[in-house]
Amino acid sequence: MSGPGLDRLLSDPTRLALMSVLSAAQWCDFAFLRDAAGMSDSALSKQLATLRKDGYIEQQRTYSGRIPKTTVRATDHGLRCLATHAEALQAILDRAGAPQPDRR
Repeated sequence: MSGPGLDRLLSDPTRLALMSVLSAAQWCDFAFLRDAAGMSDSALSKQLATLRKDGYIEQQRTYSGRIPKTTVRATDHGLRCLATHAEALQAILDRAGAPQPDRR
């Protein structure tokens, strides 16, 4: 955590974007996720490894003949972390938009 409710992993904009996409899907195809995030295969793999290591996502690898297919989903833990992080960000934005007291 970087502050109250802020998640250290999701403070990275790339991982936040990936979790946002994954929060809207049961399982997401690797290629779709790569294209949605505008990333290379290797960059996406690295970010997914980080999220997987901390239990935010899980991956499945299946084969259609000899062709591998990787699918990814957010875990319940990852979805809870995303929700908490989003609430903390919203609280920061709400404070930024609140009228400031007169400081004379």
